[in-house]
Amino acid sequence: MAFGGSGMAGDAADLLKKLRAWGSKKTDLNTLLLIDLGDLGLPEDDEYLQDEIAQTHTRIARVRGGEAYQLSPSSSALLVSLSEMNKMEVPQELKMNLFKLLQEEFPEKMAGVDQSKLVRSIDLTTQMMGAVKFLEAFEDRAKEQGVMASADGSRSLGFQDIQTVRSFHAKTGDKAFAETYIAGQPIALISGDNPPQAFAKEFYVRMDLLRSDALQGAEIRESDPMFTLLSQTLDSLVLASAKLFNPEGAKCAINLNLESVTSNAFQTFLAGNGAARLNNVIVEFKLANVLQDLRKFHAASKTIRDLGGNVALDIIDPAVLGLLNLSGFGVNIAKIIWRASGAEDLARNRAAIRQAQEKGCIVVLCRVESKLGIRVGREMGISAFQGFHVDELLL
Repeated sequence: MAFGGSGMAGDAADLLKKLRAWGSKKTDLNTLLLIDLGDLGLPEDDEYLQDEIAQTHTRIARVRGGEAYQLSPSSSALLVSLSEMNKMEVPQELKMNLFKLLQEEFPEKMAGVDQSKLVRSIDLTTQMMGAVKFLEAFEDRAKEQGVMASADGSRSLGFQDIQTVRSFHAKTGDKAFAETYIAGQPIALISGDNPPQAFAKEFYVRMDLLRSDALQGAEIRESDPMFTLLSQTLDSLVLASAKLFNPEGAKCAINLNLESVTSNAFQTFLAGNGAARLNNVIVEFKLANVLQDLRKFHAASKTIRDLGGNVALDIIDPAVLGLLNLSGFGVNIAKIIWRASGAEDLARNRAAIRQAQEKGCIVVLCRVESKLGIRVGREMGISAFQGFHVDELLL
């Protein structure tokens, strides 16, 4: 999809400027809807598709008294006014409109739709800081004239990018790389009237910053086969930097590829932990990767447990809970993505959540960006949470 679109109010820099200007002021535009089509690999030179998607966004934004913004060639945002009644209805309407368009124009792309990423909602009345943080990731990729990187300048990942990242890391140095490109986010228990208590911190690579500084122009999509090689390279850099971003060896979570558990970098990381081995480490595997090779997953899980570590299943969409035997994976932690439109899926699968918990699995509701996620999660019997709203509660 080419950058821009009819009826758009501006780009990420414009939207960020507006939200920063508002600060803590009250406004009728209380919701930010984020749309990400990046993983679909849609043709970027299809002007008809570009206009159709832009018109869908601007129409819904106008109906809700708001504006549509183009964040990147494949990402948009709607700044709208939503009542409590339609905070779940409107994202679903937007999603259905996009599904209809994709089904008509590119039915073969439907299988690649990640519903958890397609439309996300941020409640600006409680999570303005989270919205600003999200948009700052796009600001770094702006060109001198303030326009986001265009489709004309984008390219697919290649083998040369893997070497570029390695060279960039070597030039930057371990300490500076860890301080700049590795971030952490706590996972907290919230139960009863007790204040939130963080029990671990997840560390991850800031892909937005890394792309801006080292991989300019590269389209980074998880559906791209080269992304697996890139993420394995990043796994090795994270493992090598562990003593820098977690010097005290506190309880931490690291998201790895299955292949990384048998890598030399993992063995070096393990040796650096000494007698503690993996006692304070949670290794997270994405559900999509696990389903691609269950045998490899079970082998990796056994290795981690034998070394005293915990295993987490990451990025579980609420919509697939009914299709999974969650407790059958035998993981210590299961991380379910929160989104308002998935509340009904959580409710329908409450028994599956409870069954996993009864077998000793900690269920975490992640990407929680408003108090609604906490409330719904607790109603489902969930007491562990992660996300920008949780970050605020821990301040």
